[in-house]
Amino acid sequence: MKRSVINVLSILSSLFVFLSCTAHEPCKWEKSGLIFKLTAYSQTNQKDTVVFLGSDIHWFNESTGELRFVDSLTINKIKSSHQIKFYLGNDSLFTAKVALDIMSVIINDLVIHINSHDGLVYLEEGYPMWIDNLGDTTLRAQNKTNRAMAWSRFIEQLKKEGRYRSL
Repeated sequence: MKRSVINVLSILSSLFVFLSCTAHEPCKWEKSGLIFKLTAYSQTNQKDTVVFLGSDIHWFNESTGELRFVDSLTINKIKSSHQIKFYLGNDSLFTAKVALDIMSVIINDLVIHINSHDGLVYLEEGYPMWIDNLGDTTLRAQNKTNRAMAWSRFIEQLKKEGRYRSL
């Protein structure tokens, strides 16, 4: 009798789990093909360490560039990184440097910007965004063009997983 009650409860809980998932909000336990790694350099070798997974992303808004995470602790992991490599499965898509508002450098390629004013995380074409001179703007546009196919794969995967928003 105990065994059949346990089996019924197990089936009901599994049914609840599957019914609670929607197309707009995927299940947290659902696997994602997206993997985000940082590269730590040592004297003997390079080692990529997983910083977060696609399932750690709540959503990405391509219109604003905002990247929202399920757990705010993910931002602390990013802050301690220099750059993050984006993967889809085993395929390397692109790399983004981590940009904090305390930095006094210009980066003319993709950045993960942790904005100290609003506490939000953005994927941006460069840092700081307000740079407006021909050389930097041209370089940013060229880097965006070079990354276009990989970016498209990234966006398609986010859409497939229900983690994409646009205004």
